[in-house]
Order: sequence, then structure tokens, then C-alpha cells
Amino acid sequence: MSTEEIIFSLISLTIGMAYGIIAQREQFCFSGGIKDLILFKHTRRTASLIIAITTAIVFTQIFSYIYSVDLTQTRYYLNVNYLFIIIGGAMFGFGMMISDGCSSRHLIKFAQGDMDSLHILISLGIFSFITYTMLGYFSTDIYKNEIISLAQIQKSIEIPIYVMGIILLFLLYKNLKKCRNIFQTWDGFLIGLLITTGWYLTTIIADNYFLTQSKQSLSFVYPLGKIVQYVLSGFTVNILLFSVLAMIGVVIGAFISSKFNKKYSAKYMCDNSQQNPPKLFEKIVGGAFMGIGGILAIGCTVGQGLSGLSTLSFTSLLAIGSIYISAYITALYMKKKNALIACFVFDFEDKK
Repeated sequence: MSTEEIIFSLISLTIGMAYGIIAQREQFCFSGGIKDLILFKHTRRTASLIIAITTAIVFTQIFSYIYSVDLTQTRYYLNVNYLFIIIGGAMFGFGMMISDGCSSRHLIKFAQGDMDSLHILISLGIFSFITYTMLGYFSTDIYKNEIISLAQIQKSIEIPIYVMGIILLFLLYKNLKKCRNIFQTWDGFLIGLLITTGWYLTTIIADNYFLTQSKQSLSFVYPLGKIVQYVLSGFTVNILLFSVLAMIGVVIGAFISSKFNKKYSAKYMCDNSQQNPPKLFEKIVGGAFMGIGGILAIGCTVGQGLSGLSTLSFTSLLAIGSIYISAYITALYMKKKNALIACFVFDFEDKK
């Protein structure tokens, strides 16, 4: 490995570690925000998510302007299939609620000592690998279908930034109880900055080091599939990808943080003996849904919801909308069945 590759790998790991530390410290979580809202009407984690999206968009757009980086040439725009995006998003949203967390959330939970999350991640990775392999192998036959071919778009629409700004400001207004509560969403701000840092690393720094890297930022479904491919290849396939290295960094960072912030470890989980949470097998099936859905939707809650939306791609808005609606409906159904579990309370701290 060259010096340039070592430096690139270390920076990628550091970005992932920073995400892991922040997400473990504050339990930053898409699915958790939905649970908080349905079970307790609490909106802090949802507000953090909105701040993360807003920060990622603002700083990524500033970065792309300064360095003349054309983000419309990324995977969030080119050769996308809107039908796959909607179906994949719906599958991912269902899977993340059944399994109690999206891909990034299970990386954090595994680092905290939750072995159920390891099984879910393995399932997610296997089905991610199978899905992108099968799509590649049967792509000619798949796109012969008239409905699928009609949904295929050569280049997606770019959302005007003022439209996205209005949407996010409205959502922030609905989720912030008081203006000063915005300071309690610092985790979202820092995670948004990490998204922009990922774009900077895989474009400007990678180009300066003459490294072959596609323009990308944080995402966790495809990288899990690449890890499976790496294992199946006998550890011979080159996986020097930013997203894979960052994902490994997330686990390392969350593990380190969990040693100082132990209250979210398995030891302190709530007693759910009076409830009917999904069994491990059901959670593993949820992981499979996330693996398939994340590939069809070209990303997960972080890959599309943060990295994708930071490019202002309509595809990403469609994907995260599909994920969120599916997850919300699934969560409502789970609550009705007494299966929606929350062990901790995440609300704004209104200090006098």
C-alpha cells in the first residue's frame, strides 16, 4: 500500500470514528426519532436529523461551488430507476423498524455490545451483496420489462435549494419546542459537517493523491455488501473504498465512546417482558429487507437521507420519503401490537 493510500485510509477511518463517537454519545438515529415521536411525542432526535440534513446541504453546496465539483455526476443522479427507489425505500423502512434500527444504528448498537445487531448486520450485508450481484448479472433481462424501463431516468432532477430550505425550515419549526433547543441538536450539526468532509476527501484529496475513488460520502448498505464480498473472495478483493473504511471507523469510534458512555449498553436495556418485541429471527429478516432495499434505493437513511440529499438530488428526496413513510406506518402497526420498544427517553432539556 502506498503512502497516499495509507493517508487516505487513515482519514477515512477518522471520519467514521467521529461519526461513531457522536452517534453513540447522543444515540443519533432515524428510526429512533420515529419511535420517540409515536411513543412519547418527543422530537429532539428528529430535530437533530433535520439539522444534520440542513448542515450537510449548506456546507456541501458551498464546497461544490468553491471547488467547482459537479455533484450531479454522482450516483444519486445518473441512471436511476424511480420504481426501484420507491420499492427499495419502502423495504428499507419496514426492515429498519422490525429490526429496531437502520444500518448505521446497528453498527453503533453492535459496538455497544448488542450481539443481535451483529446478526442483523450479517444478514444485511449478505442480502446487499446478493442484490447488487444479481442486479448486475441480470440487468439486461430486468430492464426489458416495460414498466421498469419506463421508470428508468438517465439523469435525475436537482431540487432548487430554496425549495429544500423551505421544507427543512418548516420541519425544524414543527420539531423545535423552543428556539434555544437548537443548541441541543449539536450532534446533527457535526454529523452534517462529516458528510461534507466525506465529499471533500473523495474528490479533492483523492484527486490530489491520484486515487481511484468515486465521488461519495457516508453510506452503509453497499459497504456491508463489499465486506461480505471481501470475505467470500478469501480476502483478496481490493476494498480500499472510503465508505468501507469509514464504516469500520464507525464501529471503532462507537466502541471507544461506549466505554465512557456506558448507559446505552445491553446492561441497562429496559425490561420488555410485558411487551411483544420482534424475535431475533424477525430482526434478521428485517436486516435482509434493509440489504435488498438499500441497494434498490441506492442508499440507506444516511446514504440517501444525508449524503444524497446534500447533493439536492430529487432521487434522494424520493428515497428518504419512501423510507420514512414506510417506517412510520410499520411503527404504528408495531405500537398497536405492543411491539414498539423504547428503553430511553430523548427529549429536549428545558433548563430554567
